[in-house]
Amino acid sequence: MIAVFLAQGFEEIEALAVVDVLRRAELPVKTVGVGGKEITGAHGICVKADMEEKEVSTDELEAVVLPGGMPGTLNLEASEAVKDALNWCAEQHC
Repeated sequence: MIAVFLAQGFEEIEALAVVDVLRRAELPVKTVGVGGKEITGAHGICVKADMEEKEVSTDELEAVVLPGGMPGTLNLEASEAVKDALNWCAEQHC
């Protein structure tokens, strides 16, 4: 699974365009809400994530996408689940 982490204040185009392209390519992608399933982007667009950060398992993780945006990037940085996923990917070279 490719996890696209969404945190409050994420940059919508950086997240949703990536999700769209990956899904058109029929790749296994899931949006992951940091702090809940309903996440509002930097420009006020509310998105319902496929899953919450606590549901992410490295057993099925293939790659991680971290959209920019403020304060989204700061909220991503504060998430232990995001850190765990990144550390796992770094160890696996994914």
